[in-house]
Amino acid sequence: MQRIGIFLKNNMKLKAVLLFFCLLAAGTASAQHSFVAEAPRVVGLNKPFQIVFTADAEITGFTPPTFEGLNVLIGPTPSHMSSTQIINGKRTDFLQVSYTYVVEAKAAGKVKVSSASAVLDGKTYSTKPLEIEAVATDDAADARSSGDDAENTSAGRRGASGEVSNEDIYLRLTFSKTNVVKGEPIIATLKLYTRVPVERFEDIKFPVFNGFWSQEIETPQNINFTEEAVGNQIYHVAVLRKYMLLPQQTGEITVNPAEMICQVQVMTSRGLPRSIFDDFFDTYQTVKKRVSTQTARIQVRPLPGGAPASFGGGVGDFTMQVSMSRDSVKANEAASMIVEIQGKGNLNLIESPQVELPADFEKYDVKISNNYTNSVNGFSGKKQFEYPFIPRSEGIFTIPPVAYSYYDISKGRYVVLKSDTLRFRVTPGDSRQAGPLVSGMNKQSVVSLGEDIRYIYTGSPRLVRDGYFFTGSLYFFILLGAIVLIYFVLYKLLRRRARLRGDTLRTRNRKANKIARMRLKLAQSYLKENLASSFYEELHKALMGYISDKLAIPFADMQRETISRTLEEKGADRTVIEEFMQLLDDCEMARYSPEGGTEAMEKEYEKAINIISGLENKL
Repeated sequence: MQRIGIFLKNNMKLKAVLLFFCLLAAGTASAQHSFVAEAPRVVGLNKPFQIVFTADAEITGFTPPTFEGLNVLIGPTPSHMSSTQIINGKRTDFLQVSYTYVVEAKAAGKVKVSSASAVLDGKTYSTKPLEIEAVATDDAADARSSGDDAENTSAGRRGASGEVSNEDIYLRLTFSKTNVVKGEPIIATLKLYTRVPVERFEDIKFPVFNGFWSQEIETPQNINFTEEAVGNQIYHVAVLRKYMLLPQQTGEITVNPAEMICQVQVMTSRGLPRSIFDDFFDTYQTVKKRVSTQTARIQVRPLPGGAPASFGGGVGDFTMQVSMSRDSVKANEAASMIVEIQGKGNLNLIESPQVELPADFEKYDVKISNNYTNSVNGFSGKKQFEYPFIPRSEGIFTIPPVAYSYYDISKGRYVVLKSDTLRFRVTPGDSRQAGPLVSGMNKQSVVSLGEDIRYIYTGSPRLVRDGYFFTGSLYFFILLGAIVLIYFVLYKLLRRRARLRGDTLRTRNRKANKIARMRLKLAQSYLKENLASSFYEELHKALMGYISDKLAIPFADMQRETISRTLEEKGADRTVIEEFMQLLDDCEMARYSPEGGTEAMEKEYEKAINIISGLENKL
């Protein structure tokens, strides 16, 4: 390093060239732009929709795409949008330039949009080709026959009765497989399908997978809807949860339904013939709709009999590598044998392979490290088993092959993996270094501390009167009485403490305010960080948890009617009850579509403190 510094110091030209290339690389990195195309994945036949091409810089040259199976109604229509943001004195300018097409599909099936290109700061960027599915929906047929807007027509039919049918909005839980063997990974997806506007959700009960090892692999903080064709209808679909399941028992396993209440908007019609002015005078009302999934059943077959002795519970597709941490060591030095299982399947549940080490090796507990991620076929990656040991004598040792077997799903049989025989060399070492593998623990020779003969005691001896016994003396009875008294006092205290602990309702009532304050404090930290979704979720937990603990209402019975009725029975003011229920609704809405900013969040936080304080004084 010192030579390099002297070389650069004596070569100013080289330093200038290096500085030029660094600035050029920085300028090139900062000049990167984006140019993308956006369009719905599924559209209705003969229904206009938009295809938007967007760039983050000025477009000096735009080459339009070609449309296969689409009629261009309008476009391209250019638009510019710019904004400036100043944070802590730092100014940031944003620019968005877009070209919009309004098109419609000619026939049902797949339609294609080729790449479009644009020149941004002298460099050409291209979008990816798009493939869109056109579906001949019932609404499209109604529109062709009557000449009216199909979506408004169907909305009017729903509004006429003020009800939302099970075909307008429903919940679906799907499984990647429904007939598996024990331990075979399954992906479960909970989706919401809707054709009506959804304002908010409440009373969400996610599925419980009894009989499975389960893990959430996708938990969206914000609900994002995409288009999906179901039969001859187009739905807005949102993924609510996605789970990884590993069945742990055999037979037919039942998954109970998930459910939730959706507040949707429907248009109320006056029952008169429609005109072009109806959109200005129609009114909307909010309707609650409870949706739930169907009861699902998964058939789980047991693994075939005759599993090899080396079977470690693996189900999937794996490979194995066996190696030594070092080729050779000295006697009494530590080394490790490493077994690595790699592949796809239930990596998290496989057991450590059986390893036979020579008798002269002092063995220690296996160390396990994981390096895998979720995938469609289960966990994908590797799991490493490390077997530490210390050889106590020198020589060349032979380590037998390591065998590990797993059940291959695709082949339908057990597969045995087997390593080669390993030869390990141990050279003579220092016998004084022999000791355990644990850090800081070494064998030591005996060391004399102080003198090897005790000193003669030179103080005054303590003499005891001949024939005197402590048992039966006054001090003995005083001590005995004190022990009995302490026993009864402790007995009373422990009985009272056990009785208080057994009274769970009283304990929950007493700690309700404290727990609510802790959750409000956590919500305040999210408020300071401007994390809207986390803030409203924690605020909702504080409100619901306080009512559940204070009123002794189980979470399974935490319905709006139950909460309101119980608060009235406890003597709470009607105004406080209405404010509490409204705040719950605001939290539910804001968790999935946060709006209002920091000022609104502060108001909601202050309102929650006031409501809980008011209820604490009344209840």
